[in-house]
Amino acid sequence: MLSKFTVSNFLSFDEEQVFSMTAGKARTHIDRLVTQNNQKLLKFMAIYGSNASGKSNLVNAFGFARNTIVSGIPKGVGDLYCRLNSENAKRPSRFEFNIVMAGEEYIYGFEMFISEGRFLKEYLIRVRSKSKKTIFCRDMMTGAYEVDTYFKNFTINERLRIYAEDVKNDGSILFLRLMNQNKDSLYLSPSPVYIYKDLYNWFKYNLSINDPDNPITNYSYLIDGDAVNQIGDLLLAFGTGVTKFNLIDVSADKVSAKIPQKLLNQIYEDLSEQKNYRDSQAERTSPVIMLRSDDNSMYIIELPGETLTFKTLEFQHANTSAAFSADEESDGTVRLLDLIEILLSKSTDKVYIVDEINRRFHPLLTYRFVEQYLKMASERDIQLIVTTHESKLMDLDLLRKDEICFVDKNEDGKSTIYSLDDFNDRFDKKVVRDYLDGRYGAIPKFQFRV
Repeated sequence: MLSKFTVSNFLSFDEEQVFSMTAGKARTHIDRLVTQNNQKLLKFMAIYGSNASGKSNLVNAFGFARNTIVSGIPKGVGDLYCRLNSENAKRPSRFEFNIVMAGEEYIYGFEMFISEGRFLKEYLIRVRSKSKKTIFCRDMMTGAYEVDTYFKNFTINERLRIYAEDVKNDGSILFLRLMNQNKDSLYLSPSPVYIYKDLYNWFKYNLSINDPDNPITNYSYLIDGDAVNQIGDLLLAFGTGVTKFNLIDVSADKVSAKIPQKLLNQIYEDLSEQKNYRDSQAERTSPVIMLRSDDNSMYIIELPGETLTFKTLEFQHANTSAAFSADEESDGTVRLLDLIEILLSKSTDKVYIVDEINRRFHPLLTYRFVEQYLKMASERDIQLIVTTHESKLMDLDLLRKDEICFVDKNEDGKSTIYSLDDFNDRFDKKVVRDYLDGRYGAIPKFQFRV
């Protein structure tokens, strides 16, 4: 689970800012906390701020760091450093995660010159209550590294030294990513070195980031027979009018007519990689991905064996036998399908980050969605982080004070992150009025002339 995320010199974040999922002073809804490595972690966070305050920039920071770790430095990102100061082009940007896995806390981070697309430092540290121990660290500027003091196995340490020596001055790749490229023989049997694979897979499979126009899900839940009735019940309960949906087979020729072959080839490669990973974890479910066109047509693409299969969705409504396709449903219904996996997820240690959760949702639907998540979260160790303008969520009967935070931008355009828990307000206070009155900042500063 995520404990903290630290970012500096990225978009509107200049000096170091810390986003925390560590529980604060609030004493309400303690059933929603999870204790990991002697610390209490939150399972939900609502991030408020005015337009252009930096909320989406925080989501983008998560996404940039994740994609860099998993796939390498994205192309065309050389100007994503904080350009509010011209000197920042030559100043390192830093991204750091505090993560709790299997009861152990780890700090993983890296520094880089974004303008040059070059890594400067990288480190992984195990944290216990009274000690920190380096698993590996690198300084690409000096070529110094430490990779062979954490493990006790001489053979493993010797291999790690060889890998590190090969890239000691290489600022183009992260060591964590290198340790997950063509290193299968290193992980044939369980050993402490598995931390390299487990951490990498946490970023790749457990950190799910969603923007307003893309689904958070791969739609694998739609082919889970146990979940189909539950999905129908949820869609009806949320007031969509949908009572049931069916998966209808679609021919490959029909899909190929709408989806470029190059994209289908890429999907096949991605699903093949996921299939290999699931096989290694003894998971029996097939990898699935969904593509949605501009008109909301949906295609569920699965790789059960060696060949892709294709399905689409048809919906039924109350008091009619007519079937409707996804492009005939409302934007809110489709958006709900994008996010409903959060309510159904059986995974543990999953972190969902949703930018503008209220996008295309009625205010009451946003409230009920979060309310339903919070009920389910008491039974599962997952986390949901959302940005929103929806003031109905700012309800201390629904949320803890430490489950609400703000991103505000000062007169220089620099963003800061802080919690409602920093303010000495009563737990039963109606905070939304004070927020809209400006007590907590993070609201628009209008300059109309009267």
